[in-house]
Amino acid sequence: MEKKNRVNIYDVAEEAGFSISTVSRALNDDARISAKTKAKVKAAATLLGFQKNAIATSLSTNQSKVIGVLVSELNRGFLSSLVHNLEETAFAMGYSVIICQTNNSYEREKTYIDTLIASRVAGIIATLSLETESYEHFEKVKEQGIKLVLVDRVSPKIKSTTKIVIDDYQTAYEGTQHIIQQGYDKIAYVSGPTKQLLYADRLRGFGQALKAAGLTLNPDWIEYSDDLSYEEGTRIAKKILSQKKKPNAIFTANNLAAISTIAYARQIGIRVPEDLGVIGFSEEPFSAFMQPSVTSIRQPSMEMGKLAVQKLVEEINAAQDENYVHQQIILDTELIARESTNRNRK
Repeated sequence: MEKKNRVNIYDVAEEAGFSISTVSRALNDDARISAKTKAKVKAAATLLGFQKNAIATSLSTNQSKVIGVLVSELNRGFLSSLVHNLEETAFAMGYSVIICQTNNSYEREKTYIDTLIASRVAGIIATLSLETESYEHFEKVKEQGIKLVLVDRVSPKIKSTTKIVIDDYQTAYEGTQHIIQQGYDKIAYVSGPTKQLLYADRLRGFGQALKAAGLTLNPDWIEYSDDLSYEEGTRIAKKILSQKKKPNAIFTANNLAAISTIAYARQIGIRVPEDLGVIGFSEEPFSAFMQPSVTSIRQPSMEMGKLAVQKLVEEINAAQDENYVHQQIILDTELIARESTNRNRK
């Protein structure tokens, strides 16, 4: 049996009895086409099972309804929640989404940027990979007239771009204050790579809170990781807790490392929170159900995802406005105090 070719716009035009240009305009809801003609064309398209090609449409009309999204890892609670809410908002606003996962690779980030540019997306929402230190590929995005919004991991070197972030310095400061108020006075810190602004700000906030409380920042208790996975959290916890002079609390720059720190501490007979307090930055869905439950700082992933799309579409719609103002929007976080730092519990 001969395989049937995919239905194209020429087939729709023949079925509906209109020219190709009329059919194209009708399918794109052009105001010049009457409601009656649009209805007839769309009925023919439905009858034949015609599917619009979003990329082809953008090439012919220069009005893409597709947004590209670059995230580092989809298996982290914060980012998966952000992408879910971002996609829901985009769909509600009439946009489709192409999701690209960089796995924190600079080279993959550049490759995906080139792919999205070639796909003629209307805009890109991105969170930087941990390896990213050069930003020419993002400048290329803007040179191509594609709108850009950065979320969470951003850089001051990328100019004239809307950025949606939290105050990492202040949030880390307040998280450290919480540990100190629970009676912990020898506090270690597990950081991501400080070439990324958010990790540098978190470490700075941690150090400043110690200083304000009159506590010493012990360099032997500061560790860095380019990964901050569960395995890395275990490796670093083992290194810190094997020292002759041990801390009595550990603040980790993400929640997965906090969870593995607690697991390792309990494995070697260190009680949490009695002997060791643990707090993690960012919330994983299972943090509340661990034993003990994990104190963590919740980032507003839902609000970030929605706002990123809203601001991107706002900029797309203001494409010809030379006075469009790019913003840095700082959202609030929430410290969720649970058992892993509750040293004073009865």
